[in-house]
Amino acid sequence: MHLFPLNPDLQLTWLWKKKDTEVVVAVLPSQMKGRILLIRHCELCSLRPHQWLTGEVIEGVFHVAADKFGVVNKMYLLNHYTAGVILFGDRTQLTSHSLPKVNFDNYEAVLSFVLVNNNHWKLLYIHAKTSTVFLVDPAQSIKELDDSEHAAKRIQEYFKMRRTRHSITDWVDVKWKGGVMGHPLQKDGCSCGVVVVKMAKAVMESFPLIPNVNFECSKKYMKQERIELALEILEASVLDEHTYCAMCAALRPPGSGSPITNWIQCDDCERWYHAQCLAMDSRDFKKAETGYWKCPLCK
Repeated sequence: MHLFPLNPDLQLTWLWKKKDTEVVVAVLPSQMKGRILLIRHCELCSLRPHQWLTGEVIEGVFHVAADKFGVVNKMYLLNHYTAGVILFGDRTQLTSHSLPKVNFDNYEAVLSFVLVNNNHWKLLYIHAKTSTVFLVDPAQSIKELDDSEHAAKRIQEYFKMRRTRHSITDWVDVKWKGGVMGHPLQKDGCSCGVVVVKMAKAVMESFPLIPNVNFECSKKYMKQERIELALEILEASVLDEHTYCAMCAALRPPGSGSPITNWIQCDDCERWYHAQCLAMDSRDFKKAETGYWKCPLCK
């Protein structure tokens, strides 16, 4: 009996009612060839009303939107951890995020987002044609131009570091400057991530033009937008739940050297799991295999 809803709307309602788990609920294609983005249940649940979005969810939606708006080969989607190091990290951290295999001359822009004060997301947009760096704050800030100019200075230093370290000269001679982009403001204390995603979509849709972003930010609208974003993630997923492990999204357990892989299937949702990924010993595995077993998501 399959108790896991197949309809995306019903599936989302079912998932949001469950206690947060580490089960993978979506696998999203990445801009980087050969890479995927995993969205775990606990991360998808950050889209529930009045919760702070995780970076994994925001980044996942960025990649889905880039494909939708056809900017995958024009706009480099910079990992938000790397973006944070570039803008706020020290020199030691910076060299470990030098991206030597990336040629920025192949792109016309960079899009990312950064975490500020461990509780607030901002959009980072680097527009090569106008040599402008935008650090866009969803909340009202009179320092937005100053912050963008500081970001431009850090971007300049980053490309000089890449030249010194790897003899890479892409974008190194660009004289970056800070800029301000018109945009709406969040109206609560938890929707910065949703606003960042909406601004990023507006940037992609208008590219190569720089948009004057405008959309509603009421609490009612933000609540509905969270649902739409969650559905986007579920509908864009390429996870084959009947072939891959729902904990690691792979055929083989991470670092597994054993020729035998023990699998267990949930009797409710019918998802498959590696016993190793569940830290299940042989005794628990045999008990689950012969009895009625519910996975971490269903129990």
